[in-house]
Amino acid sequence: MRRKDYSNDPQKKQALEHTRCIISPGYLAVSQSPSLLCSVCGNGVIVTLWDPVKRNGGMAHCIFPQTGFTEQPTNYHASIAIPSLIQQMLDLHPYAARFEAQIFGGGNAHGAAQRRAVKVIKMIKKMLHRFKVDVISENIGGSVGRKIVFDTNSGDILVIHTKRVRKTDWLPEYLVT
Repeated sequence: MRRKDYSNDPQKKQALEHTRCIISPGYLAVSQSPSLLCSVCGNGVIVTLWDPVKRNGGMAHCIFPQTGFTEQPTNYHASIAIPSLIQQMLDLHPYAARFEAQIFGGGNAHGAAQRRAVKVIKMIKKMLHRFKVDVISENIGGSVGRKIVFDTNSGDILVIHTKRVRKTDWLPEYLVT
């Protein structure tokens, strides 16, 4: 079976194109148009939200569970990033009950990082539960890092397990080909 070539049909080609966005630790993004949201994590935790009715989604990459007394609140903290991600999704469409969440990361680095990752996952689940958002899947723990590619149009997520997170893993050409 031959594959159709849409390269000369601008309407069909545009329908197949996605914006690509790399989500670094401490950042989040929400997209109304078809996008590939990409991230890499070791012991950090990535959360995706998808609205299956409106076919849009968002991603947050958290490192810490919550802010301390002396810390500035940022999206590095799950207690800040998750409500912010949900609010940005609600700004697009006000029905949080239909959002689907998936959680990735929290790799098993020894010592304090491992304990911190467990706390981040607990905080994320607490925040999602507070907003009545269902977690439909988890890919957490273990001894490997993860490369995540989230298609906000279809809700599909590609997870690539990697033994170590390298500097080149953050380059778009290594995340999405």
